[in-house]
Amino acid sequence: MPLSLSGNHTYGGAVATDSELAYIAGILDGEGYIGIKKSPPPKDGVSPRYSARIQVRMVDEDAVAFIAHTLGGNYYRENPHADRGRPLFCFQASDRKAENILRAVLPWLRVKRHNALVVLEFRDLKANGHKHRTKPVGQKTMPHWTGKLLTVTVHAYSDEFLAMCETLYLRCKALNRTGV
Repeated sequence: MPLSLSGNHTYGGAVATDSELAYIAGILDGEGYIGIKKSPPPKDGVSPRYSARIQVRMVDEDAVAFIAHTLGGNYYRENPHADRGRPLFCFQASDRKAENILRAVLPWLRVKRHNALVVLEFRDLKANGHKHRTKPVGQKTMPHWTGKLLTVTVHAYSDEFLAMCETLYLRCKALNRTGV
């Protein structure tokens, strides 16, 4: 999304100022997760699924609610993980929504800027993902509008495309690694 000269940006009907986007970038830098999620293949699938992901989990509800209200995305509450713990308030955005948010906050990201750049590279790769469905994995019979049964070849992502997704996933995983 291009930046406007007024310093205001529209997201799902809400308008975010540069200072609000800078504030959100600071929260993402300090409390957020920016990465690629890898999920196992679905029951009838042959390859894992990869998706862009942004997440913030905090005990401060106001900050998380502000992000969700300003940018959209999922906003929910998690019960405490310890007996005397406080609830966590969570914000999450995936795929296109995460991409749009990252493009908006990128000028202000410092700590997680490299994470964001890898995720944006991943989203650019996935933008042409349909062109990479070249690996035949079987056939499927389905009704045609004429009433006849039609048999079509089912294609999965190519091994090369999955290798590129895996490489970007592993780069994000390394950038998000904690500890020594």
